[in-house]
Amino acid sequence: MSESQVAPTSRARKAERYATTLALIVTLGPLFYGFEGMVLNGAIGAVGSEFQLGSLAKGVAGAAGIIGGLIGSVIAGRLSDYIGRRGVLLLVGPLLMFEAIFGALCPYLGGYPFLLFCRIVGGMGFGAATTVAPGYVAEISPERIRGRLISFRQLAIILGLLFAAVANLVMTKIAGNSSAEVFLGIKAWQCMFLCLIVPALVYMILMPLIPESPRYLVSKGKIQEAAQVLHRVSAEEDVQAQVKSIQKSLGETHQVMGMFAVLRSKWRGLVFVGMALAAFQQLTGTNGIFFYSNTLFEAVGIPESMAFQQTLILTVFKIVGVTAGIVLVDKVGRKRMLMYGGTLIFVSLAVVATVFTVAPKGPNGPDISNNPVLGFLAVAALCCFLLGFTSSWGPIFSVMMGEMFPNQIRGSAMSMASGADFLVNFVVVLLFPYVVNWSPAAAYWIFFAFGVLAVIFAKKYLHETTGKSLEEMGE
Repeated sequence: MSESQVAPTSRARKAERYATTLALIVTLGPLFYGFEGMVLNGAIGAVGSEFQLGSLAKGVAGAAGIIGGLIGSVIAGRLSDYIGRRGVLLLVGPLLMFEAIFGALCPYLGGYPFLLFCRIVGGMGFGAATTVAPGYVAEISPERIRGRLISFRQLAIILGLLFAAVANLVMTKIAGNSSAEVFLGIKAWQCMFLCLIVPALVYMILMPLIPESPRYLVSKGKIQEAAQVLHRVSAEEDVQAQVKSIQKSLGETHQVMGMFAVLRSKWRGLVFVGMALAAFQQLTGTNGIFFYSNTLFEAVGIPESMAFQQTLILTVFKIVGVTAGIVLVDKVGRKRMLMYGGTLIFVSLAVVATVFTVAPKGPNGPDISNNPVLGFLAVAALCCFLLGFTSSWGPIFSVMMGEMFPNQIRGSAMSMASGADFLVNFVVVLLFPYVVNWSPAAAYWIFFAFGVLAVIFAKKYLHETTGKSLEEMGE
């Protein structure tokens, strides 16, 4: 009987508490990802003034982290097959710290090109973290709460965004604006970068405390060490039987497969499904939906000058959504959550697209300033989108990426799926401003179409992983 179908014993409860602690430590990497993104959002105007950047150069500065994330994600999964999941996660901290310190000092160390380099290095760090962390958490989690623990990643990103918004607000309140000097010639935007030291330092202190993944240890023939880790994190009573199950899942050679071997194997279709899942997560509009958020909030009486209040409102809906996802993912199931949440996403996108279609045209795009009904309708749709995304495609993509691949291919498959996620993210961020400048309504109708396709894809091609052990994924 599956461990998710029986009442947990006291030993199982203890294992779950320990696994939860490990998952919380590992999700500090995604927290830095959210923190770093919001810090740059608050600093980009001042960075543009500091280095006299045009729109394209500022866009490149914003996209540099995504490029680094793509590099880190493609390398990290396969690297984790060589030096371990823990080994890769230990490398993340120094990369994050490098960006935190030297990003702030870039005016003295090479200017704009050095800033891009720092952003790429930091991006490699959180790209590696967001790739390996879901797999690591899946491999140390009891089956009954595995989805819940992997979903912590999405909550960590949201909290990182919130903490950075608070830090940005404090800095601008102290200095007056992000370009103003705070102390010793250091400007507010540089202090925003220095705030990144806090999550990077906490990450570096706590990460050495986690054990290596037992699945990795078995793949390297370290059976005794694997059994010791499983004894602490597994709810199974017979640890030796679990070790043998892991050995069997790795095949006759007990070895994991590289990317090219995976693409020639019987599992290549499964990998393509994972990569498509990653693409759809980005193509449902998670980045583009906020492009007009200031305009929408202004229409309902919350001007751009109250940006922090806007952030708080959106964050509340994000936290409600991701909390619902964490609570329900192991009960409702991954596939149904993606379908239900995806439906809410494309309906919300349809509402926003309709508002922009019927709204009168102004000098800067759709003008709903004199139509509060359209404004409230669009803001409500924006909030519903957040509930749908943060409860489903946001966290459950990570859940599926961490657990849908067999032990023999997980490292390589995670690299390819996560790489697809960052690549499509980069393309969307690059192209969306041009599409929305041509026609805002068309941009959101395109997202709507991808939202519909995402739900159809999930229904047709995804297999439910709830209630299955990782060793059953290859069957």
